[in-house]
Amino acid sequence: MENPMKWFKKKDKPDDIIKPKYISKPGFIKARIRRGFTEIMPLYYLLKNLNALNECFICGGYVRYMCSPHNKPTPAGDIDIYFANIDVFMVVKDTLILQGLIVKHENDVSLSFSLITDANHDFNGVPPIQLIKPITDGAIIATGTMQEILENFDFTVIRCGLIDESEAIVDADFMNDEEKKILRIKNIHCPISSTLRCMKYARKGYWLPPMQCCRLFIDWEERDEEYRAKIIEFLTKSDEGEGLTREDIEQMERLMRID
Repeated sequence: MENPMKWFKKKDKPDDIIKPKYISKPGFIKARIRRGFTEIMPLYYLLKNLNALNECFICGGYVRYMCSPHNKPTPAGDIDIYFANIDVFMVVKDTLILQGLIVKHENDVSLSFSLITDANHDFNGVPPIQLIKPITDGAIIATGTMQEILENFDFTVIRCGLIDESEAIVDADFMNDEEKKILRIKNIHCPISSTLRCMKYARKGYWLPPMQCCRLFIDWEERDEEYRAKIIEFLTKSDEGEGLTREDIEQMERLMRID
């Protein structure tokens, strides 16, 4: 007897169903703060009491940690603060020093403070603080409004800025990419420095999809010959042990800021 069930269409197995591909989105969205605010309360309210929150912005990896959909997200090493102008930068810098924080390192791009380990200090438990100097150098834009600054960041998972105690602004791709720990590149200032940053985040468990990796190769090929020759010359000199002069390093850093 013929099997009457053979005419019924067999349902697709879950493994056979092709999920729709995620399409990258432009712009930014709001995200709620899930963790990490208590640790930075002394810093946040110091900035608030200075009436500086409209002109200085906590952005980057620490805000990623605050908003991540993971139960145990990769922690951030420090807190990056960006500024609308040099006057606000100087006020915050001087105020933190008056609070007893000690400058650990300073260069032409940033100033970082040592971690406070004194249990009696108000900033005990606050992650290391790094002030990003308000500069515009080549393709690097580290000043302006919060959104202007975030638009210059490279990876979607760090294009995050704190709004207040409960909310942040994040890249429209942030939730998808942070959940999957994907490195999606929205800015390439230099393919070499971007590759090094990808390696840094790979050590934190993030994955660079092949197409994103390909973008770095394409960007390198599209650079003019003089640019590539200078980068290779600097890197070769360093690798062969000749050493780089201060002027060499500064020139290479500027080349790596060019879009």
